[in-house]
Amino acid sequence: MPKIPLQIPPVGLPELIPSELPHQKFHLGEWVRWFQVPNGDFGRVIGVLYTQQASCIATGLHYLVLLDERSPSCKICTCDFAFEEDIEPLDNSSLEGLQGNHV
Repeated sequence: MPKIPLQIPPVGLPELIPSELPHQKFHLGEWVRWFQVPNGDFGRVIGVLYTQQASCIATGLHYLVLLDERSPSCKICTCDFAFEEDIEPLDNSSLEGLQGNHV
C-alpha cells in the first residue's frame, strides 16, 4: 500500500475570536470515533483548533484526528477534522473491536 502524505484539511479563520474559548471535551492523544455514520472512522486526536471550517462554515472547536491505519478512510486520507458533536471517546475494548472489524 503506498504511503499517503500527511495532509491537513482546509480551515478558515473566524472573523471574531471570543475572549473566552469553549472547554474542549477531547484531549490530545485520545482515541475517538465518528459515531453518527455507519462504519465511522477512528483515530487519535492530534490537534484542537478554534476555527471556521471551510466546507460548512461552522465556527468553534474542531479536532484534528489522525486516522488509524485500519480506519475505513485511511487509504484515501490520513487525517480529518471532527466536530465535537460527531465523535465520541473510545475505550480499549471498543478500540479493539473497531480495529477487528476493519482489518
